Amino acid sequence: MSIWRNLPQALVIVQLALSGLWLTTMAPAYAASEPRPSSASIRTPDFDESVQWYQDKLAFRLLGSQSLVPGRRAVLERSGFLLEINETDHILSSEPDTTAAVQVTKVPVVSVLVPDVDQEVARLRRMGVDVLQPPEDDLDGTYRTAQIKDNGRHRIELREPLDDPARFNPMGR
Repeated sequence: MSIWRNLPQALVIVQLALSGLWLTTMAPAYAASEPRPSSASIRTPDFDESVQWYQDKLAFRLLGSQSLVPGRRAVLERSGFLLEINETDHILSSEPDTTAAVQVTKVPVVSVLVPDVDQEVARLRRMGVDVLQPPEDDLDGTYRTAQIKDNGRHRIELREPLDDPARFNPMGR
């Protein structure tokens, strides 16, 4: 009977030991990596349509949805990247240009890593998605990129790493 009485304490000790082992082996890898964004948030008056669009066209999966006083919110995921879609009754007005030479982006940009930009753009074109910028290599040759438009007003950048894939975090830029 004394074994059963001490079992919860033994389990806690084992959990602490495993946590310590994990910290000593994994902490250097986390310290050496640079922080990278792994989420984005967009606002839309077409909530249901937008949630469905990201699931159907870009293969995001719905993690959860909730109704709030000002509107609804959904969280979707694709390869570790989180996208939060918030319902709004109006679109925020864009900021004025700061100078004539500098254009402020008037729509949010969501950037998604894909294994092959050309194939992804061809697939999305067949599905009727608007392609705003055809695939092209970045000036520094690090990425091949394209831009599409979602069902509303959001510009989405598709990025294919061209350099050593070990250098890139699959969840961000």
